Amino acid sequence: MSITVVTPPASEPISLAEAKLFLRVDHNSEDSLIASLIGAAREAVEAGIGRALITRRVRESLDIWRRDAVHGAVLGLGPVTNVVAVRLLANNGAQSVIDPERYRLEGNRDRPRLVFPSGFPATLRSAGGIEIEYDCGYADEPSDLPVALRVAAMQIVASLYELRQGEAGIPETARALMRPFAPARL
Repeated sequence: MSITVVTPPASEPISLAEAKLFLRVDHNSEDSLIASLIGAAREAVEAGIGRALITRRVRESLDIWRRDAVHGAVLGLGPVTNVVAVRLLANNGAQSVIDPERYRLEGNRDRPRLVFPSGFPATLRSAGGIEIEYDCGYADEPSDLPVALRVAAMQIVASLYELRQGEAGIPETARALMRPFAPARL
């Protein structure tokens, strides 16, 4: 499985101004560093909860349909708001788009999956033969995100900023804020 971002998120979950206020930084000399830390914090939160924060379009490539998906495919990122297309790819480059009437989206927030009630479509090649393009994310705008996830991102930014000379991990308070949104692994 691989996930490629087709359309990136329109913004980060916290702005540069919010991060600087949280860090108590009142100069501009480290703006590019702080902006990079914001991106890293977003990636850390998303990896920690297994979900996208700000809406984006992704293309997920699968080799096989997963049996544990109950007649379908478990999607790697959520929450899923829209399935754009499901394609089967052949070795010669040909594509077959599956009719949306043949599948439905279930569990869009918790373990999103495509379900094929009449059975899996046959794949046309053994590796990377399935492509699913979909929109995912908690919100289009940072202000619509759960506050706990925004604060977790700020805490990670602060940890990375303060400990940039050493090892910076995800603070336990950030983990606690992310825990209700994550699978049982945090």
